[in-house]
Amino acid sequence: MPPNVPLRGLVLGGGNALGAYHAGVYQALAEAGETPTWIAGTSIGAITAALIAGNPAERRIERLRSFWDRAAAPDWVPGLRRASQWAGALEARLLGRPDLFRPRLPLFGGPPDRMGFYDPAPLRRLLRELIDFERLHTGGIRVSVVALDLESGEEAVFDTAHSRIEVDHLLASTALIPDFPPVRVGERWLVDGGFANNTPVDVMLGAPPEPMACFVADLFPLAGPLPRDLASLGMRQSDLTFATQTARTLRLLSAQEAARTGPRVDVVPVAYGAEAEESSLKSWDFSTGTVRRRWDAGRADMTAALAAWREVPAREHGMVVHPAPGGAPRAGG
Repeated sequence: MPPNVPLRGLVLGGGNALGAYHAGVYQALAEAGETPTWIAGTSIGAITAALIAGNPAERRIERLRSFWDRAAAPDWVPGLRRASQWAGALEARLLGRPDLFRPRLPLFGGPPDRMGFYDPAPLRRLLRELIDFERLHTGGIRVSVVALDLESGEEAVFDTAHSRIEVDHLLASTALIPDFPPVRVGERWLVDGGFANNTPVDVMLGAPPEPMACFVADLFPLAGPLPRDLASLGMRQSDLTFATQTARTLRLLSAQEAARTGPRVDVVPVAYGAEAEESSLKSWDFSTGTVRRRWDAGRADMTAALAAWREVPAREHGMVVHPAPGGAPRAGG
């Protein structure tokens, strides 16, 4: 059985349309009675965190479902998965998604918020509809959101334990330039935190205040099959760019814990698997069938990870990164 630790953390990575996986991960945690007390996220991970913390427990799955139902596009070629995936991704790229973002002609000079190829105004409206921002700060789940300062390059971490998180903070965390415009928060122009910290494990584990179990959901697999064509080679490029961030962070944190006796921390990672049948434009594929498969994969992966974790004997001290299903990052990866 898992050690009796008071904190349950959940770290959610960025990945645009791949984020339906996070909804399944949360569903598995909720069904297992492992509701997180602290969620840290970047980009779509930040949005998922706010959807969870900004709603009462009995409505969280419903709200996640509403978000992805509104985000999803019809399957263009039912029964032909690969064709539907490519069609869905190209549709989003060319036409946007009505409830998330719409294409526009960007300015090539002037205010930074007019420089993106897509207008995120629909997403702003949707988040205000689905998230109770007062509950986000009073509902009992701590939320940390990661963005990046466009000028200094420094990470900007917003945390409900210290300040308010509003819709602009969420939009800033999702502002993947040049597709989406920078967002001004206070005196700073902020962009997607995934450029530096796509799955912000260190935000939660850098200095754990007390023993915890930290569930980490990455949207890109560290390991994957050898690419056989140019498209799959391009997909591995994005996988490696983001998944290696997580693996490196876990490796460094594990080395630090080996050098000192710290609080007991169990890291339970999952990742959207290397064996999933996807296209090289997977981050833009919002087709209904794909969204459903990703949700189901997150639920299945976390259910399996929880079962394995609960078989591990309790320890007194130190951080352990548990074996992960599929291509999830490991401390020694």
